[in-house]
Amino acid sequence: MKTDRLVMKACFLSIALILTVSLSNYASAQTARKNADRIEDRFDRREDRRDRRENVRDRREDKRDTKEDIRDRREDRKDKREDLRDAQYDGGLKDRLEDVRDRKEDVRDRREDKRDTKEDIRDRREDKWDRKENRRDRREDRWDRRH
Repeated sequence: MKTDRLVMKACFLSIALILTVSLSNYASAQTARKNADRIEDRFDRREDRRDRRENVRDRREDKRDTKEDIRDRREDRKDKREDLRDAQYDGGLKDRLEDVRDRKEDVRDRREDKRDTKEDIRDRREDKWDRKENRRDRREDRWDRRH
């Protein structure tokens, strides 16, 4: 009986040991799985952040204009302005521009006509002196007649 009891105890202890080892293996396996899941989640979050940063960076780069893009847009605007100017020029603006040019030329001609040449100035001075001399002569004549 004693041996049966010892055998039963040994069996019980071995079963308990097996269960304990199994449970601890199960627990450690669970812990290992949890840790692996946490590590995987952490890695996934890092990748997600990295991807978001790259996406933001890509969008910013897409928004940035290269020098060529800026130059192309400027040329396009310049071409549009020239096309608009040509269309307006053909559609009646031409006549108005010619009228403005003619008026400007008329004003310029009148101003030139008003300008005095050196000869005109000299002639006026001579006329002025002549008038002064004539006045003086008339005064003298009047004086002579009175006296």
